Amino acid sequence: MTAAVVLLTALVFLVMLGLCVGALYFAVARPAAKRRFEARLTSMQQSLGPGGPGGVLLMRDDVLSDIPVLNRLLQRLPPAVKLQMLLAQAGMSMPAGTLLLTCLSIALLALLLGLVIQMPFLLILMLAVPAGAAPLAVVLARRQRRFARFEEMFPDAIDLLARAVRAGHAFTTGFELIANETPDPLASEFRIAYEQQNLGMPLREALENLAARVPLPDVRFFVSALQIQRESGGNLAEILDKLSYVIRERFKILRQVRVFTAEARMSLYILTAVPPLTALMMFFVNREYIMTLFQDPLGHRMLAAAVVLQVTGYFVMRQITRLKV
Repeated sequence: MTAAVVLLTALVFLVMLGLCVGALYFAVARPAAKRRFEARLTSMQQSLGPGGPGGVLLMRDDVLSDIPVLNRLLQRLPPAVKLQMLLAQAGMSMPAGTLLLTCLSIALLALLLGLVIQMPFLLILMLAVPAGAAPLAVVLARRQRRFARFEEMFPDAIDLLARAVRAGHAFTTGFELIANETPDPLASEFRIAYEQQNLGMPLREALENLAARVPLPDVRFFVSALQIQRESGGNLAEILDKLSYVIRERFKILRQVRVFTAEARMSLYILTAVPPLTALMMFFVNREYIMTLFQDPLGHRMLAAAVVLQVTGYFVMRQITRLKV
């Protein structure tokens, strides 16, 4: 009996000791090792130079959320990875998980607000869905604005690269000049391409990554022209001069098209916004008049048809006003 008690006590002691050692490792030793690793990377980063112009980025941030469980879940979902790419293209350092939680929180807030003021459930959904998609719309708008600024400065960068080649500099040195002499977003994208090839990535892959990060026709033409020149030869400076000229001429035509389609685009925005705003105004002004649409089965079918026609009309008019040049 005494031997059994001693054996049981020893087993309990060993189990508790294992638990204490494990807890000590995960609470103290592992964070300390992580801090030492990050300090070592930081010292290497500082020895190579700052992460600004001319710097080299050693650490790659693939974290989709600050919450570990959500991060592991999102990394298994391809749309979440694409959403992270959208955020990077918009020049935002926000993780994809934070954006998704923000969208969900705003949608739930709109849903709760609609329930508090006793709005019909269909109208609540019609308000909650756009409210939840608002942060994503902001990201897409910033991405579009960043790409427009990139396109505007891109011909000047090509001219700078052509002058560097004429002066006898290496082609990759021209990338470094663009990263140091031009403002963002042009500088940041070319800096990444320069650092990738400088750290051992083949130039072809670095250029392909540039075209993937900035999916614009001008960048694709630029990358294709460089790859063809490297394989078949030719006067690189002359090719770059002609490419910058073509891009500038395309911009002139594109601005003329935008002037000609300005009235149609304004009509698109007004016709899209008037029906939901009118329904919302009528709900607050004369609730009994509009409640038939949400209470009667025929009203439900009419609402569904109206939403389908509204969305179809929006995309048709948007396609008409978006002319490719």
